[in-house]
Amino acid sequence: MKKIIVGGILLFTGIILFLGVYILAARHSSTLGSWTTPPGRLGTALNEMGGTTAFHNSIIMIVCGIILLLWGCFEDDIVKLIKLIVKKRNENITSNSQDESLS
Repeated sequence: MKKIIVGGILLFTGIILFLGVYILAARHSSTLGSWTTPPGRLGTALNEMGGTTAFHNSIIMIVCGIILLLWGCFEDDIVKLIKLIVKKRNENITSNSQDESLS
């Protein structure tokens, strides 16, 4: 449950930060006189404003939030699936060793 709460908070905070930086950069890009092609108009606006760090941090927060949400939601199912796979593998190993001993 803690992972779900932390994941939701990270996701929400990352989205708010992303939108804040993106909207400000879009407003600033309309006033640019010139820009270079590789970063483009938005990238140049982000560089001039100093928002690239916040932009990248927001993306990292969004990805971490999604991972924590999924991990928190499906942790029990994943543990059960892993235990089932290990159990089946152990049964196959013991049945193969018994078949070889009978031969």
